[in-house]
Amino acid sequence: MQNIIKARHELLRATRYFFYERGYLEVETANLMATAPPDPHIDPLTVHVGEKGPFFLHTSPEMGMKKLLRADNTRIFQVCKVWRVEDHQELHNTEFTMVEWYREGSYEEAMDETCDLVEFISRRLSAGPPERFRRPYPLHQLDALFRDIMGFDPFRLDRDEFFEALVQKPFPGIDEKDDWNDLFFKVLIQDIEETLRGEKPYIVAGWPSSISTMAKKRDDNDRMVERFELYIDGLEIANGYTELTDPHQQRERFIEDNAHRRRLGKPSFPIDEFFLDALGTISGPIAGVSVGLDRLLMALLAKKTIDEVMVDRLTV
Repeated sequence: MQNIIKARHELLRATRYFFYERGYLEVETANLMATAPPDPHIDPLTVHVGEKGPFFLHTSPEMGMKKLLRADNTRIFQVCKVWRVEDHQELHNTEFTMVEWYREGSYEEAMDETCDLVEFISRRLSAGPPERFRRPYPLHQLDALFRDIMGFDPFRLDRDEFFEALVQKPFPGIDEKDDWNDLFFKVLIQDIEETLRGEKPYIVAGWPSSISTMAKKRDDNDRMVERFELYIDGLEIANGYTELTDPHQQRERFIEDNAHRRRLGKPSFPIDEFFLDALGTISGPIAGVSVGLDRLLMALLAKKTIDEVMVDRLTV
């Protein structure tokens, strides 16, 4: 346990040093919220204070931090605990540690900075062979991966065309009840992810707009967003994107997500009007990234489960 305590100390110290050296302002936002982002696939923990509530523990500091961007705080970061209703306890925990940051520019600048962060922390922790985490990291575009592996680009197809293309392959495990997102993830998990694993970290960019509620759509294809994810050994470590800053579009996406949650039998959430007001005051392109620090430590220390890098873990 003592080794993990020291490793977590070095991880946190290196993370903060990285951002301080780049002129970032460290901020804090509320963990307890009156509402939550209506992501159909991420559920917050519910809290009652006496007879008052429900309130929600944040699943990410994103909404709170974006409210601070209206004060011209263009470079901010936060290291904090976040909470999510999670399964797959080997790789997830209900409570985990995240660093999230926002900066001027697009997802491409944020992607470059994320790679710098991983390389920097790996050196500070003396993790693995030095060349393993030395940049550059392979970059894969999702539309190109589908074309190369599946022979078609799903971002140019509607749901029925996507389904028919898979039937013609033939591709196992699909169902008439599957929507576009279901089909996308089945192919990604079954046929694409395993082809990407390698010795180095790698990046997958160009994600569907239908699963990226707060990301800016790409100019060349509005079914895709300016978003990337960074992986190590097949484990998602980081998620970042150019931020959607149009409050009207964001409201429409929240409404769509709440409708999706209701179809899944989940509760919907009130829209945070203060958040939408703040979006309308942000000038210029802004990008944000979140990194799961427990998972990053897992990867750097070559551990197989998240339990091996946590101290005093509560398994729900």
